[in-house]
Formats: sequence, structure tokens, C-alpha cells
Amino acid sequence: MSHWFHRNCLKTTGALDTKHLTPALTSQKANQIVNELKQKRAQLISKMGDLQNDPKSTPVIDEYLPLIRGFTQSAEGGASPLQSLLKFKWTQSLGHRNPEVQNDAVFEIANLCANIGLWYMKRAAKVASSNNYTDAEAKEVHTCLRTAAGIFEYVLEKVCPHLDSTKLENWHDCTVPVLTAYKLECTAEAQEVTVARAIELKHKPDLISALAHETSKLFTDADVALRECDVTYVTKWRRYLQIKIKFYAAYARSFQGEHLLTQDLCGDSIKTLQEAQKLYKEAQALCKQYENAMGNSVGEVRPARPPFFQKLGPIIDLRLQKSERENGFIYYHKIPEELPELELKATFGLAAPIPFEVPPVHPIFTAEAYKEFTVNETAPPKITSSDREDLPAVKETDITGDTKNINSDSGCVLQ
Repeated sequence: MSHWFHRNCLKTTGALDTKHLTPALTSQKANQIVNELKQKRAQLISKMGDLQNDPKSTPVIDEYLPLIRGFTQSAEGGASPLQSLLKFKWTQSLGHRNPEVQNDAVFEIANLCANIGLWYMKRAAKVASSNNYTDAEAKEVHTCLRTAAGIFEYVLEKVCPHLDSTKLENWHDCTVPVLTAYKLECTAEAQEVTVARAIELKHKPDLISALAHETSKLFTDADVALRECDVTYVTKWRRYLQIKIKFYAAYARSFQGEHLLTQDLCGDSIKTLQEAQKLYKEAQALCKQYENAMGNSVGEVRPARPPFFQKLGPIIDLRLQKSERENGFIYYHKIPEELPELELKATFGLAAPIPFEVPPVHPIFTAEAYKEFTVNETAPPKITSSDREDLPAVKETDITGDTKNINSDSGCVLQ
């Protein structure tokens, strides 16, 4: 599955500056909280570019999040008096290297969680890039993508409503359109694993058709979510989603055509397979548009290169030839003008986000601990023009792999 997944850039962040807090730290415990927060954050950020690191096996995620949550929520569950004491910088996965800067710990949680979601997406693409694709790796890819979908869903529903939306552009990561698109894309890509497995295990054509149809619909919904975003930043991403829309619609029609022939509905089968041919050609055209589209992406992505894509065209052609041949010898059915309806809902194999929640506030944040910060005497740090200077891009592990020597019905290998 190398070259198959479009991936936007990881977000970049600046180092956490806590010098201005020195007058506010009136006790050893207050100093301990700030130092540990700074240390755990630096450790977490340093791991994100290396895709050999499995985020699920990275304990510093669960060590940092309870600490930063103490800056957004008090021990009693109300607002934390520390929320605006620190300045956070984050770039966008779709845009330039100049960061958005806010004195808001909620802004930090939103962007950090979004970046962890992107990390899971990239980990899935890295694991999937191998041409020795085992069942265990397929399961990891599936789980990574469902986990990422759950993280984006959490930020969308639980964190995004508490951000100041007036400070965000419509293509920024922590906005409703972009988070919605990421959630739906991850869910759809997880379902791609299910479709490939169903093909390799030779499940019934009507089940595969329904799964492919549902996958196409998820990519459609992700594409629709990005319509209101600035085309400068989302055009390439949208072309990728549109390729997947057409590709899985073609898959759905191809297997529907095979199923209809087994039901002695040869005319309907021919009509359906002709539609599959048309959709596949549209997907091929979108692949060419993708290469020249505006937008931000990482790695060499060639959606038309993987065997999974290349093998579908000949499969459709062979099925259509068979249906036409059988119609000429046996059925003599008239080709209908209207396309047969697709199965609207698959009964098995639908992917769903894995629920995510930021861990509770760290136990170190007692009522007494908050009192040891002289918050009323400490102004939030000033945001200057230098804070918005470009940050260096994250050095990311290459996620491309080998697509040679793959011989299977779907173009994927499950061992």
C-alpha cells in the first residue's frame, strides 16, 4: 500500500518558555509542576517525527496530558486559574511554517491532540508501506486509523467549542471543517483495510460491494467538509479524497456487477460494470490532477501506482467481457437505461472511531498547589511579532515503501 495514503505535514511547535513565571512560583511544588510540564512536553515533541515510534507505546503522552490538563481544569472540575499563564505556538498541518500563538492551555491541548492524531495516521501509512503485509500489521493499521479518528472526534466535540474561533482561519487544524475531514478520512481509511481483507478472503461480492460503497460515502463526506476551506491549502487533499471516492465507487459497482450475474440479471450486470469502467477512468484522471494540485503533503504519493489501484481496471474489464459474452450466448437481456441501486448499508465490517479522552488532571494539582502560584500578580506573556516567525519543519520518517512483487486479487498482501 505504498504511495497510497496522502498525508499532510506534522504540526510544529516552539519550545515552552517559562522564564516569566519565576515571580509566580512561590514554592517548591509550583516549580516542580512547571519543570515537569516543560520536560514532559519536550520529550513528547521529540518523538513525533520518528514513525518507528508507536504512539500507543509512548508513555510520555499519558504523562504530559494530565499535567497540561491541570492548566485548563481545576482539581474540583472548574476552570483552572493557570489557563493563560503560558504561551503556546503551533503551525498548521496544511499551511505555512509561521505559527498561531495563544496564551491558552486549551489551545495547547487542541493542537497537541490533533498532532497525536496525525502521528497515528502517519504510523498507519508507514506500517502499510511494507509489501510483506501481515495480519498483525493490517490490524495495527486498522487500529491506528480508528484511534486517530477518535482523537479528532474528541478535539472536535470536546475541545474545539472552547477555542476562540475568531483567531482561526477556515483551513486551520482546530476548526470544525478540518477536524471533521480528518475524522472521516481516518474512518474511511480504516474501512479500506476491511475492504482489502474481504477481497483477499473472497467474501461474497454483495458484501464487498456494500463495504466499498460505504467507504466511498465516507470519503465523500470528508471532501464535502473541506468545501468551505481556502482552496490554496486544501485542493491537493481534496483531490486525494475524490480519487478514493471514485475508486471505491468503481469497486462497489464492479462487485455489484459480479453479484448481479450470479443472480441471472445479466443486463443489469452489464450496465453496472459499464458504470464501474466510467468511475475507474474518472479516478485515473483525478490521479493526474492530484500530482499538480495546490496543497501541502509529505512523501511521494502516487495514487495510481499501487497494485491495489492498477489491478481494478483489468478486473472490471474481465467481468464486463464475461457478462457481455454470457448475455450473447444465454440471456439476451436488454441493457437497462437506469443503473441498479446499490446496497445502501453494509451489515458487517464498518469501521468506527475508537473513543478518546484526555486523562484526568494530575494528582499533583491539589487546591493547595494552585494557591502556590501568584496568578493575580503575574500577567500573561506578551505575544510579539517574533513569536510568529517561521518554525523549522518536523523531520519526518519517510513513509514510502516497495510496491513490487505483489501478486494478489486486491493488490494487497495479508499473510
